[in-house]
Amino acid sequence: MKATALFLLLCSSLMAYEVKVRVIDDRDRPVAGANVSVFFVKQGKSDKMIGVSGSDGLYFAYGQSTLGVDIIIECLGHYPSRVENLDNKMNHDVVVVLPRVLNPTSLFALTAFYPKIPSPSQWYGFDFETADWVAPHGKGKTVDVLFRYMTEFQGWRDELVDPKERERIMALNRARDSRLKEEWSFEKFKAEHGKWGGVLEIAFPGKEEGLAERKFTQYSEMKMLHYAPSDGYVTAWRYTTNTYFYPGSRRNVGFFLRTRVRLDKDGGVVSANYAKVYGDFAFNPATGKMSFSYYFNPVSNDRNLEFDPKRNLFPKDKQGANVRDP
Repeated sequence: MKATALFLLLCSSLMAYEVKVRVIDDRDRPVAGANVSVFFVKQGKSDKMIGVSGSDGLYFAYGQSTLGVDIIIECLGHYPSRVENLDNKMNHDVVVVLPRVLNPTSLFALTAFYPKIPSPSQWYGFDFETADWVAPHGKGKTVDVLFRYMTEFQGWRDELVDPKERERIMALNRARDSRLKEEWSFEKFKAEHGKWGGVLEIAFPGKEEGLAERKFTQYSEMKMLHYAPSDGYVTAWRYTTNTYFYPGSRRNVGFFLRTRVRLDKDGGVVSANYAKVYGDFAFNPATGKMSFSYYFNPVSNDRNLEFDPKRNLFPKDKQGANVRDP
């Protein structure tokens, strides 16, 4: 019996996978004393290993998993990070960034925000402080960024190519909208069931204004650098998309933006405001709706975009203002 138990233990250790975690901060320096929890996820339960990173930022865990491996890392003075769904059939050498907590500040912040561009083919100014289009299309006063979209109807979705089937679905839609006391229209039906292609363009009203793409740490609460860059901004951006093929959004990129720029007589930047956007600008060419999350610093020449979630300058009852990530 003892030999059998020893044999099973030996087999178990040989089948275990190694998870090597290297914890660094936003300056690429090792973080010592970080609390590391490694979960070897199995059906109905998880085996958990807990430890602390050494002076070199390293921590090693060993275990078996059938569903994947998750890692949670926390350390005082740093933003926590969580890595999920690592492959359960191999060793892992994972570098995890724990950004430092430096100077969280008050910002205008909205998440999962869905503004609708009023109409295609025209430029519309958007105000970050009011989260609205600039008058006369909304309550905005200052143009921080310009949006324009082009759209094209490219036929019906495959299930509606047959005219009889299209008429049947159209009748069902009419009945649904009547039941919900909503207005039905053919244009609304086309937007819902048609194939649409389009282009979203982003521009800025002034010289030296623009946006700068940056990769970010998707698994961390603090996904981008604390401060917007002082240069490297481009004045225009363009997306081509459609409603019938989804290549997947780039989940590990974001943008810094420079707006409200004032120049001296030689063209040098005297003052500017800065913002950041987490993720890509998503866009639906059928409806003209966008989707993005942004943070805006209203203080001129302050490039700090490390957000304090307890100090959102938007009122708490504003849709999308419950922003938790810095």
